[in-house]
This record gives sequence, structure tokens and C-alpha cells, in this order.
Amino acid sequence: MLTKSWRQSGKAGLIAGVLLWSCLGLAQAQNLPVEKLTGGHSLPADASQRIYVMDAVFGHLTDSRLNVFDGANGKFLGMIPTSFNGHAQISKDGKDIYVTTTYFERVTRGKRSDVIEVWDGSTLAFKKEIAIPPKRAGALNYDSLFRQTTDGQFILLQNASPAASISVVDMKKSEFTTEITASAGCWSIIPLPNKPRSFATICGDGALLTMNLGEDGKLASQHRTKALFSVPDDPIFITPGILPDSLRFISFYGNVYTVDLKGAEMSFEPVWSLLDEADKKGGWVPGGYNLMTVEPKSQRMYVLMHPEGKEGSHKNPAAEMWVYDLQTKKRVARVPGRDVLSMAVAPGKTPRLLTLDGGNVNIYDISAAEPKLLRTIEGAGESALQVFAQPYTGAK
Repeated sequence: MLTKSWRQSGKAGLIAGVLLWSCLGLAQAQNLPVEKLTGGHSLPADASQRIYVMDAVFGHLTDSRLNVFDGANGKFLGMIPTSFNGHAQISKDGKDIYVTTTYFERVTRGKRSDVIEVWDGSTLAFKKEIAIPPKRAGALNYDSLFRQTTDGQFILLQNASPAASISVVDMKKSEFTTEITASAGCWSIIPLPNKPRSFATICGDGALLTMNLGEDGKLASQHRTKALFSVPDDPIFITPGILPDSLRFISFYGNVYTVDLKGAEMSFEPVWSLLDEADKKGGWVPGGYNLMTVEPKSQRMYVLMHPEGKEGSHKNPAAEMWVYDLQTKKRVARVPGRDVLSMAVAPGKTPRLLTLDGGNVNIYDISAAEPKLLRTIEGAGESALQVFAQPYTGAK
């Protein structure tokens, strides 16, 4: 048994040892050159491999950030502070980073200011901000809440006050243009790839509302479809896979809804299922946040799946990732899900697939039907739910 005096003397010796090592460390540190903070730095010129992780950092939401990595080697390149639960996207030409965020006078209280910020994509330096109505939705980082029109001129932002509306910001003029209130009762922003200034939103009755902007950014026309899906019986996830001539939505129960964009107005193709009879018996269902994506060249769709699905499991991490050929509507591969929650395709001459488990990013070669894991960037975020890549502009 240790005596009290021995324990006390042991503690005293430990403290003395710590102090000695601290003094030695301080003496050594005094001999090191003083670091100087300098500006004017730039990221590597080749941006084609850049990967962006939007980290909400749940434990301290007022300190969200956008982390930037080199996907070729996993190297951390830098970060942009995005304040309170910020959202981000890359400009169509790849030169700027757009951030929408909220500031309060006293960090967590006081007067609220909502802004669109523009950051330089090469230096990660702040360029300017545009004031917008303090109504932006304080939601997690879903792809379809902060978008651009296909021509890149206007930013579209989901509002909730709590009434749903959409803010439009003209990036050429660097000014807020209008608030579209005609989207009341609808949620999400889906830019239409075949039209420069049009987008759709999902409405509470299962219909899609298409809105067309004029050159001034104001609402020029709108069209409401018939119901795409049954809201009580087969609800869909709000972010679709976007192809040049169609949209693909996934339902909570594994059904695929296809919206044809080739005509003057939207039309719907027959609904089909991701599941065969064995899948249904196993209770397999989709789950996650940004849980599906499509790759236009190969016409393949990627979906995060988990078994034993039940009410409320629609945000569960992936047990497996399933791959579908959209031409045949058949599953062509299934690989371990690695507990990921979100995904995105990195476009380019050789497209890659990015998946995110909240902290780590997996990078896949998708040249073949079965994705091949190339590397994992560990510690890419604290509690991140969105990953995306540099837009493909034809550069290397």
C-alpha cells in the first residue's frame, strides 16, 4: 500500500519534472526564428482536382467553415470561414467561391445580417459582400438550398421566415434583385440544365413549380405540373440527380421518379424501383443527406442504402452504395457504404465520385461500373454533410 507521504512526494516530483521540461522547451523555443504571417499566397494553378468540404461543425455552428483539399494527394490547401451555419458553392467559371451566411452583432444574439460573400478561388481571399434580406433558411447543407442559375448570372437562395420564399441575387451587378414569394408552400431550388435562368421547386402537394427569370432577374413566368409523387405514401428526397435532359428523384421507399426536360414543359416517365424482391425483404431503403448523384457521361446513378429501414431512418448512414445503369434501370454494382452520409460527382475528363461520412472524404475511380476506392482524406471536417468539386471548365 502507498503511504500518504509517498504519494505527496511522488506528486511533487512529477510537478518538478513537468516544470523542468517546460523550461527546457521554452529555452529551445527562444532559439527558433519568429514566424511571420504573410499574404499574397495562391493555391496551385491546376484547380481541376480541388475538393471542397462544407463543415457545419455542429458543436459550434457560429464557426462553420469551407475546407479545401487537393484530391490528387489529399493535401489540405486552406479554408474559408463561413460564420453561422454557412453554405457555399463555386462560380460557374471556377474563379470565385460564393458563401451565404448570417452574422449577429453579439455572435449569438443582436441584430441579424444575412449576406452573400464572394471569395477569390485562387487565393481564398475575401473580395466583397452583398446584403440580402435576413431570411435565409437556417438549414443544414443540402445541395438544393443555395444554387446558381445555369448561366451563372443569378444566385438563388432558399428562405424561411418561416414562410418559404427564394432570394435572387444578380452577380453581374453585385446586388440583391428580388424575393420570389410565389414559391410559398414549396421547398428546394433545382436549376434546369437546359434553360439559362429557370429552376424548379418541390411543392407540398407533390407537384413541381417551374419559375423562369427575365434578364433583370425578376420572375417572368411560372408553370405548375401535376403531382409527381404522393406526399403521404412515397415522399421524395429534395435533391435530384441532374442530367442534361432530365431530373432523377429518389423516394424514401426506393422508387425513382424521372422528370423529362426535353419538351416545352416537363413530363414524367413511368416510376421504377431500386429494389428487387430480396431487397424488399431485407428492408433496404435509401438514406443520408445528399444521398444520390448521377454521372452524365456513363449514365450511371449512385445511391446510399441501408437495410432494415423504418420510419425515421431516412438519414441513416450508408451500409452499401448501389450503382445503377440509367439506360437499363438495372443495378450494376454494390460496394461497402463506409457509413457515408453524402456524395457528389467530381466532373472532368476522368470523373470521380466523392463520398463523405461527416469527417472523412473517400475518392473513387468510376471509370468502370464498380467504383474503385483511390484514397481517403481523413479529418476533412468535424461534422460535415456536403462535399463538392471544382466545376469542369475544359481545363486540365
